[in-house]
Amino acid sequence: MADDASALAQLSDSGPLGLTRGEQVLLAGLRLWAGTRLAGEAPQASVRQLMAEQVSDRAGAIFVAMMESLERQTRRPVEIRCGPCAGYAQDEQRLIVACGVSRVDMATARALLTPLVMQPEPVAIFARALNMVLSHEGLDMPARLFDAPFPPGPGVHTRVTLH
Repeated sequence: MADDASALAQLSDSGPLGLTRGEQVLLAGLRLWAGTRLAGEAPQASVRQLMAEQVSDRAGAIFVAMMESLERQTRRPVEIRCGPCAGYAQDEQRLIVACGVSRVDMATARALLTPLVMQPEPVAIFARALNMVLSHEGLDMPARLFDAPFPPGPGVHTRVTLH
């Protein structure tokens, strides 16, 4: 699993429709983190490398810090799907949307994270820092503060994000 740098390529080819490049990178990082954990390995190095290759080393460091903060205080197991899954789990959505919205509304970011962690503030702060680094690198994250309908692709019957 540690050599799974193809996580982003798999996600881009068969992952959820309508995600920005920044959201795709975050989702690939989440899925690589979970897959590496399930394989009994430490995910930090491989996930940091994926993020560094796709964005920057700084983004990799912040992503790893966010995930470590999340893991230290989870309320329950976080649902993460496998790399090639077409849809994405509600917990994945919560993390990605919290990262996007954190730049404009920290209260909403904390509210999105509350079902996942006992103290959402540290994770929200890392999510905001990651958002800023992604933006600096040209991968702006959408805030997704609205519930506009998303036209489904072939065989897709759900929207990309839940709000």
